[in-house]
Amino acid sequence: MHVDLSDEEATLLRSLLDQAYRDLKEEVYKTETYTFKDQLVGQERIVARLLARLGGPRYPDAEEAA
Repeated sequence: MHVDLSDEEATLLRSLLDQAYRDLKEEVYKTETYTFKDQLVGQERIVARLLARLGGPRYPDAEEAA
């Protein structure tokens, strides 16, 4: 899939993904159920990879799951 974004749209998307990543980090930390925590970590890695592809902040999770 290919999506063309304006600079404004890309900036907003990076910001939203960055906030989602931070929220997921906190949720993973607070979650006690292993199965749910594992799902959240998977989502966290996907968000980190998307951010890296969009030129946003780089998080270690993006390199681990690449």
